Amino acid sequence: MTTTLGSPGPAVDEQSELDQAQSGDGRMGRIASQIASALFLALLAVVLWEVAKLVSGTGDTKMPHVWSILAHFGTTTSQGEPYSTFMLLNVWSTAKASLTGLVLGVGLGMLTGIAIARSRLVGYGLTPLVVAAQAVPIVAVAPALVLWLGTGAATKAAIATYLTYFPVTIATTRGIQAVPAESRELFHTIGASKRTVLFGLEIPFALPLIFVGLETAAAFSVVGAIVAELPFGSPDGLGVVILTSWQFYIFQPEALYCVALAACSLGAVFVLGIRSIAYFSLGSRSQGEVL
Repeated sequence: MTTTLGSPGPAVDEQSELDQAQSGDGRMGRIASQIASALFLALLAVVLWEVAKLVSGTGDTKMPHVWSILAHFGTTTSQGEPYSTFMLLNVWSTAKASLTGLVLGVGLGMLTGIAIARSRLVGYGLTPLVVAAQAVPIVAVAPALVLWLGTGAATKAAIATYLTYFPVTIATTRGIQAVPAESRELFHTIGASKRTVLFGLEIPFALPLIFVGLETAAAFSVVGAIVAELPFGSPDGLGVVILTSWQFYIFQPEALYCVALAACSLGAVFVLGIRSIAYFSLGSRSQGEVL
């Protein structure tokens, strides 16, 4: 069989398909390995908890058994509502505020990062302000936000935005600044506009690093929403459940550990969501594999 000069032959096509299949199998294998590792670490944490309880002789009031904590999800609240339903409603309240803050923080952070990376003058002016803003404790900012926005979802979303803004800004800035000069010169040689350079080169190149910042921001968004719920009279959310569980800790210690598990699970869902988006967007591409 003959092939046209310069066109791939059947052997090349078959090899390409084989490489893609092997790459897909390798990715699935890595995912399975990560899931197995996570389950193993969770089991190890349970074993270490029970061993520490046994060795130290700590009572159930301070350190309940793991199975007692998990069993508490099957109980009912003082209002007769299933505790699992009660917890899900509060998780959903925190999740909505966290997601809103994450979206706003990502949008503002990427815009700021692009501006800093593309303009030295803007970078000199904005970078110190961004860093200084992150140095301000959130407990100093939250009371002012409560006075302006009240104690509802707007305040929780604002604080989540405040915490997610910084890692996305820094990741975007560093990712765009790392674009090789040769790649920029190539785009300039073909007369590409600034918009084309931004969306055709800089953002695609920076995406792997941006997604790293997004994972950090996803975790911070949950933390920010919970912190906003803690001391400022929010009607619902995991922060409110934490305060309530702490007040009745002596009588029902399992409740505080249940809400801690719920908060950890919510943060994990957010981070895994970002990681899944990165997986389908980038595959196994590492930073720099654009041109």
